[in-house]
Amino acid sequence: MTSLIDTWQHLSCAEQIFSAIGLISNLLFVLYLLLSFFIGGDHAELSDGFAGDALLPILSIRGFLAFAMFMGWTALAALRAGLGTPLSTLIGIGVGWLAAWLVWRMLRWILRWQSSGTMDLHNAIGLIGQVYIPIPGAGQGAGKITIEVQGALRELDAVSFDNMIPTRQSVVVVDFDAAHHVLVVRAVE
Repeated sequence: MTSLIDTWQHLSCAEQIFSAIGLISNLLFVLYLLLSFFIGGDHAELSDGFAGDALLPILSIRGFLAFAMFMGWTALAALRAGLGTPLSTLIGIGVGWLAAWLVWRMLRWILRWQSSGTMDLHNAIGLIGQVYIPIPGAGQGAGKITIEVQGALRELDAVSFDNMIPTRQSVVVVDFDAAHHVLVVRAVE
């Protein structure tokens, strides 16, 4: 422990500042990862407010931590390589911004592959299903059909504006009534 304190005291003021920035940001990054792991990254407590097309999404928690870590350690390395403090600071800031930008680009790329999992019933139009609970005719009520939508077999409410459609009859979806959240179907001949 004494050698660590001695080493710290023998650093120049700029080296101490860059080391402190690097150490603190690394500790905050580890804390952020632990909280993300134990609390969950999608909770509001850890939310970045990241939106793929926001004006300055680089200025998020992840972006700030990437900037600080790379800025501190790069500036320290440049200073140790014999570059002056102003040039080391500029190099550190440049590398820090590059790191923050790369984190932003990586998150944006990853989020493009994200799916909400929400079923869009407009995708059912044109598909064929089978009546599970009879559908009254002339729009007098809803029955149920089983139909494969978006790769999963679903049981959904359906109405018919034609005649009553009995159980096990094949139907084709002709529309989706978003106001009542039902599929509009007609019997397949």
